[in-house]
Amino acid sequence: MKSIHYIVSGAVKRIIILFYPYAFPQKGIQKPDDKEQLALFPYCKGLGIDVGCGSKKTHPYALGIDLTPKGSVGKYGSERRQISDADIIASGDNLYMFKDQVLDYVVARHNLEHYTDPIKTLKEWKRVLRKGGILGVVLPDDEFQDTIKIDPTHKHAFTRESFKNMLETIGGFKIIKLSVCIPDWSFVCVARKV
Repeated sequence: MKSIHYIVSGAVKRIIILFYPYAFPQKGIQKPDDKEQLALFPYCKGLGIDVGCGSKKTHPYALGIDLTPKGSVGKYGSERRQISDADIIASGDNLYMFKDQVLDYVVARHNLEHYTDPIKTLKEWKRVLRKGGILGVVLPDDEFQDTIKIDPTHKHAFTRESFKNMLETIGGFKIIKLSVCIPDWSFVCVARKV
């Protein structure tokens, strides 16, 4: 018996998706040309987590943290109709399952802007990082677009300058890299816990 994926034509599939968007979930594809993934990939060494990993972890050996359980279909934004690759079901602002200073890295792409309290979240990420550990984030850049208007699930907007100020307020990080990731869209920040 053939799978429905092979016997449904493209036009019919698009009509079904229109009325039932989760009918054909898709596994995220690890694209080597994903600039945001590649910006953080070299820093994923040792034991670390990818907060808000969705369907595509930054590094295949990272522990994926997400609210959508592994194998379940995402419902929002770029994760709509994508199959989650999360290893741990949790919110990134409450990493109770990790002791203090046990991780070599924490990475997050397009995640921090979704939290009500990003300072609390960054402090939690700092807590689980060992001294010398890496914090790597990719964030939508509000310098070029109204990022809250683009996605109503965003609770905070960041520019490179505002994020740098936030890390300095929290303290305990030395910024290694702070630059545009995708022009007119996102920036990357990599910091070492000191």
